[in-house]
Amino acid sequence: MSKLEQQDRANQRSEGGMFYPTGYIVAGFASPECARDALHHLQESGFAEDDITLVKAAQMAREAEHNLESPSLFASMGSSLQVRQKQLELARQGWDFLLIDAGSQERERRAVQALSGCKVGYAIKYKPLIIENIMPDVPGEKREPHPARVP
Repeated sequence: MSKLEQQDRANQRSEGGMFYPTGYIVAGFASPECARDALHHLQESGFAEDDITLVKAAQMAREAEHNLESPSLFASMGSSLQVRQKQLELARQGWDFLLIDAGSQERERRAVQALSGCKVGYAIKYKPLIIENIMPDVPGEKREPHPARVP
């Protein structure tokens, strides 16, 4: 079972079925090469293979479509629905994603620093009760930064 499938099962209980990987950064890249480059940078900065999941565009689109089929009232009240719609939009454009386990402030800092050497165009952090757009925190060259959610 993939990390996305495990997260989906956990979300059925805690988030009304909507994707919400608390403690994770979800970073999006317009090309597979940029995603692989970011994966390499993260590993060089000390993240283990189990800390990072590469999610190809097609898989992200399938998972996001599944989440959005019948969102709960709980998901509709916050921003998680609009964030997931934005991820679906980018996945349909061919964007690949990295899920990065960044549950502590130190891990988040290291992840943001590692991403600074990459052409990241989308980066959010799932925190308890809030989804934070961390693109402004990622220094360096960015590839046309996208908002965290659809308007």
